[in-house]
Amino acid sequence: MKGIGGYFELELHNREHHYHDTPYKMKNGRAALHSILAFIKPLLVYVPYYTCDSMLEPFAVANVAYRFYEISEKFEPEELPELKAGEYFLHVNYFGVKEAITANLSAKYEDKLIIDATQAFFMNGNGVSWLFNSCRDGAYLYVPTGIEMSVTATKNEKYLTEHLLKRFNGFTQEGYSFFQKNEEMMDCDIVGMSTFSKQLLSGVDYDNVAERRRLNYCILRDAFKGINIFEESCSDQDVPMCYPLLLDKKVDRRKLAEQNIFVPVFWNEVLGRLPDGFDTEKRITEYLLPLPVDHRYTPDDMYHVIKTLANIL
Repeated sequence: MKGIGGYFELELHNREHHYHDTPYKMKNGRAALHSILAFIKPLLVYVPYYTCDSMLEPFAVANVAYRFYEISEKFEPEELPELKAGEYFLHVNYFGVKEAITANLSAKYEDKLIIDATQAFFMNGNGVSWLFNSCRDGAYLYVPTGIEMSVTATKNEKYLTEHLLKRFNGFTQEGYSFFQKNEEMMDCDIVGMSTFSKQLLSGVDYDNVAERRRLNYCILRDAFKGINIFEESCSDQDVPMCYPLLLDKKVDRRKLAEQNIFVPVFWNEVLGRLPDGFDTEKRITEYLLPLPVDHRYTPDDMYHVIKTLANIL
């Protein structure tokens, strides 16, 4: 029975506007990957060493073997294996700026390719390869043409919203602990996207978001192209997640934080996963600065980042 009276709820209107046109809306990227592994049942998947431990979780849950491969400082595979029966290749579109190499890999491996687009939200499926992205509390899964899957309709109600509300009201640092707790609650159970996430995503102005990200990226690219080890490869089709500034030394992120510039590390677990080898990946982990370029920021914010980093360097 519907409740009558009492306090008002948070009113979210479903505008039926979603950037991604796929019936497979999952609760997060890990759930999407788990769905793929459970469906194809591979014998072995080649996985880049430069990835987070959370993306390895579905392999453990689905009892699927994987083998690490190396990437270059261009964030592309060093070598491409010839896949045997039952083998697949997982490729990450790093930072949302590697769509060209992704297209080449799709042409080579076709439905034996799994595209991890968790850093490339605006990338769509091509009907040839498997692809999944992430919007943190939600994900979109694309399958090769002719494939039909079933996704459990169970709603994912295991999430927090305090971090969103606190940041909305200007209490960013106070909300960070809730953000961390929400991250800890995520798992790779194969269930659909929550109603809350669907309705929030239906109200996003995606064209404006993409335009702002490209603009901010170009400002940082023009400022740092003389010192960035990462070779420029961003195309007009790419919508960057961040500006990947790869230097030849560490930068103290605390000095950036003192100027209210918060730069994450991708990913500390890479440093301790294996004792030997994968030196490029470990160097990237220590030296990479993924600078924010998203739609929350203006060109003036980018110039603040440029000036602050110039003073530190």
